Amino acid sequence: MNYSNIMEEIKSTRDYKETVVKSELLKEIISAGDTALENHGLDIVLFEDGEQTKQKLEGKAGYFGKFIGAPHYIAVLSDDGRKSKEDAAYIMEMMRFKAHKEGLGSCWITIPNTDEIKADLGIDIARSLCGFLAIGYRYAGIFKKDIQEKAFRQGAIEITYMDEWGNTPAWEDLEARGLDQVFYLTRFAPSWGNKQPWKFLILKNHVVLAVEKDSSTDTDLDTGIIKFYFEKACIDKGLSLQTAEESGEFIIPENYEIRVVYNI
Repeated sequence: MNYSNIMEEIKSTRDYKETVVKSELLKEIISAGDTALENHGLDIVLFEDGEQTKQKLEGKAGYFGKFIGAPHYIAVLSDDGRKSKEDAAYIMEMMRFKAHKEGLGSCWITIPNTDEIKADLGIDIARSLCGFLAIGYRYAGIFKKDIQEKAFRQGAIEITYMDEWGNTPAWEDLEARGLDQVFYLTRFAPSWGNKQPWKFLILKNHVVLAVEKDSSTDTDLDTGIIKFYFEKACIDKGLSLQTAEESGEFIIPENYEIRVVYNI
């Protein structure tokens, strides 16, 4: 899969055709998510009857209060915990990329993790409902042109610091480290409310991902998404990554926390 091209192209789809997606293709999309991470311990649940699912959830869930109708939906269930939520978001993005590659649209849907919602959907109330995805063929054509633009994102320079927190690198600095195209692509990562609550600190042979502390939103999902984009951008650009232990040399503000350190 060419992750770079998809990062530049993909956007949330909020209008879908009623056309049903073949079961075989839906299974391929779920398989892409299921194999995206090793030993993830997550459950991926497909809701093939989109209209029935919409009737159960309308008025209870949605993107900024609006539930998005689609022919199909996919949910990811996990145990409680930060790592599980990060993994769930990572897997959701893998499925979105596979769907885009196959000519389908998708969109994250905000859904409360309540026993009532899980009972409505017929899923295990002991599991945490981490992610919910609308999926189907995009509605565009003679009666409606797809004029939706990609949401605004901060630039590569705006999400990175070099050598110390607050020291914004020049584009040439990123080029010298072979990271210019990596961060150009990483900047396309979506986030809740398009807040982009992350910064990267480049220090020696490390890249530190720090995420803003925000009690009003679930930054665990945002962290999983940005990890997916950064790691896949590195793969496409031929860079080798390994995770590393946190160290006292990584100094960040109190309103941020380190979520992962990479050796690069």
